[in-house]
Amino acid sequence: MRRTIQFIVVFSMAGLLACNPRSNQSSREVSDPDGTLKFESSRLADSAQLWWAVAVDDITGDGRMDLVFIDNNGYGGFLGYLAGQAEAGPWKLVKIAEEAPGGGDFASGDLETGDLDGDGDRDVLAVKHTGEWDDAGAPAEIFWYRNPGWEAIPVGEVPDAVKDLSLGDFNKDGKPDLAVLTYDESTLSVFVQDGDGTFSRSSYMEVANLHEGMDVGDLDGDGFLDIAATGYCFLNPGGEMTGQWKIESIDEKWHNQEGDWSRNATKHVCADLDRDGRDEVFISHSERNGYPVSWYRRGDTGWTEHVVTDSLSSCHTLQVFDFDLDGDLDVLAGVNAHRAVNIGKTAFPVNIYLNDGSHLKWTPMQVASGGIYNGRVADFEGDGDYDIFRLPGHMATDYFLLENRVR
Repeated sequence: MRRTIQFIVVFSMAGLLACNPRSNQSSREVSDPDGTLKFESSRLADSAQLWWAVAVDDITGDGRMDLVFIDNNGYGGFLGYLAGQAEAGPWKLVKIAEEAPGGGDFASGDLETGDLDGDGDRDVLAVKHTGEWDDAGAPAEIFWYRNPGWEAIPVGEVPDAVKDLSLGDFNKDGKPDLAVLTYDESTLSVFVQDGDGTFSRSSYMEVANLHEGMDVGDLDGDGFLDIAATGYCFLNPGGEMTGQWKIESIDEKWHNQEGDWSRNATKHVCADLDRDGRDEVFISHSERNGYPVSWYRRGDTGWTEHVVTDSLSSCHTLQVFDFDLDGDLDVLAGVNAHRAVNIGKTAFPVNIYLNDGSHLKWTPMQVASGGIYNGRVADFEGDGDYDIFRLPGHMATDYFLLENRVR
């Protein structure tokens, strides 16, 4: 660890902030070569405890994004959020629920927020579980918390620890539905929302080597949301969701791995690169070395891979947004510092890969060198550009906002 900290101190003020909770609130600016894209770092919290599952949303309704999280995710903890603020200094902690309904802790690999009841407020999903490091094989219960008041409403149960949650209107009835990916049992569940805010499970799929990495998008252009998970594509049956989801392999290298717990661990993003109404799928490996960051397009004869960067170790953050506001989607991809050092790495870059408009040439811009874990992107203050929420590694205690200064 000493070698890692020394490296970061020498080469990066952003990395210094990540490792030293006594450092200044803000880092120097980092910018791309032509100076149009700039980020400035500030620390939101210095006592994060295994904040693996986070979501960014305007929970308070004040026009600023808040950071929703589960505390102590490895072993279970409380559900809360940090209230976004304009002034410098740590953000205020608000607890939504100290414990899960009926007692017990919250734990999950992912969180989601959305207006689940259509009242205009942003509600919060949460998972009751003992914690992945405690007992990954224990069943998990899913709830959503109604904002305001934080009444807990049950969604359903899945057989083991939850790795990913994705909200989407799968049946096109105007209400958000939910996809849930689990860790040990390799299952994918789809819960469809009923008219009264409750959910019913419409699909339950067991697919070999499903593990981590999921997003939703219209992958075949039929107007219905599909699911991409661990290098598979699940095509929506449409209608009342009574049919079978068609399963395709996007690329087997993302789900044919063997070995320890790090096998078949990925990140997925669905995004419409060329605005043709059909989403592409971006994939990285969240734990291992030697895998690219790639995007895939579905065609008449299968899926075609296009490489953003040849290799990025432990790429546990993958987000796709137009960071420089030039009209083309760019890619945020970064290394989980605490995993990477365990497999012999000494550099932990956080890069934005700028799209030249062809979607085939991506120019890296390093915005931090201290790593990033499960990073999130949102327009924090409503100025029209995209900011980055950054935890340097899965064991880090400091949480940062990289504020985009393009506007």
